[in-house]
Amino acid sequence: MKSMTGYSRIVESVKGVTYSLELKSVNHKYLNVSFSLPSLFSSFEIKSLPIIREYVKRGSLLVKAEMRGDFESELVQPDLALAKAYYKAIIEIKKELNLNSSGVSIGDIMGVQDLFRTNLMPKLEKTIWEGFEQVLRKGLELYNRSRESEGEKLKEYLLGYLGDLEDTVKKMHSYENANRDRYREIILERIGEFSDVEIDEQRLEQEIIFMIQRSDIGEELSRLKGHILRARELLSTDEAVGSELDFVFQELGREMNTLSNKSKIPEILNPVVKAKSIIKKLREQVQNVE
Repeated sequence: MKSMTGYSRIVESVKGVTYSLELKSVNHKYLNVSFSLPSLFSSFEIKSLPIIREYVKRGSLLVKAEMRGDFESELVQPDLALAKAYYKAIIEIKKELNLNSSGVSIGDIMGVQDLFRTNLMPKLEKTIWEGFEQVLRKGLELYNRSRESEGEKLKEYLLGYLGDLEDTVKKMHSYENANRDRYREIILERIGEFSDVEIDEQRLEQEIIFMIQRSDIGEELSRLKGHILRARELLSTDEAVGSELDFVFQELGREMNTLSNKSKIPEILNPVVKAKSIIKKLREQVQNVE
């Protein structure tokens, strides 16, 4: 099991290019990847996504990278045609305005926008990408190790809470019959209040049986045990189970709410309050599970 919170940083040189890569993430309902790369290498973002999906299923991941090396000296090229055009224009301006100048200095044209262009040749881009892919995979492996370490801690927390919940459900189960008997007493007490009203005894008996059946918490207790078992099964796998675990814990909450409404004795009501607190902790912790 992996946490959605992770971090890794790697600096490595491949074929004369030094790559600095940083990966960090927080929890998110889906996989959301954002990049911080030099604009010259923006095409790497699309190429990186399929690779990232091999390692990450959920979470908000930031990929930050820099590429440095001798290749940078070949990237910047002057736009000579543009420089000549500005040179000619400046000469004409000085001539027209009768400015005293023997010519045009480099300073006159250095402030021209777009005078320099960065150009990444396809062959060089391919070489840099191949190195980046290699470093990215190493970085993702380190990143996943950090998430696995955090995931083991989360797993221990969840199993501990599930154990507490299981004990609490067993305690409630021991009072199942007493709760049903108390519900029957409440119904009979209410009926006694209408002793002076003519009642169809057969219909009344049927209604009492129906209401007592509705007060039975056995079905909820059985479902709670089933959900706890399913949660344990999910925690024993290495798959991305966060979404399904979240659903299971939601179902635990629904069953506990129904059971709470049917509870008529304090021996069950008190464990119900404890169980709801445990389920709340389970739902909080599972938000960090991939």
